[in-house]
Amino acid sequence: MKKGLLALLFLMPALTFASYFSDGIRAYKNGDYTKAKTMFERAVNEEGSDQAYFLLGLLYLKGKGVKKDPFKAKKYLLKAVDFGNIRAKCYLAEAMLLSKSRDKKRTIELLKEGKEGGAEECGAIAMKYRIPI
Repeated sequence: MKKGLLALLFLMPALTFASYFSDGIRAYKNGDYTKAKTMFERAVNEEGSDQAYFLLGLLYLKGKGVKKDPFKAKKYLLKAVDFGNIRAKCYLAEAMLLSKSRDKKRTIELLKEGKEGGAEECGAIAMKYRIPI
């Protein structure tokens, strides 16, 4: 009995994390971006979820449930890139373009790396902004 209770106590943080992220995904798919933002923030703040960083970055980049803010998007997307999220490279590059970043070389590198890593979004973003990669 004690072992079962002890195991449950160790599993609770993981179950809580899964709940926040899962709830965020459900809210996002249902178009409730405000709730999705709240759930993703909890997943980030309480568990450091790499996917939640990525999705928060997208919310701020696209202005879904929040005011469009490429600077905040960059913060979250950079963290997702640090976690190894290939798709985040594409959107980080777009956030850099929208925030008028002066680091054009890094922007192009991110798009190339993402495309080479299999993220098709990078090609679409490069085309949208007329950037040859």
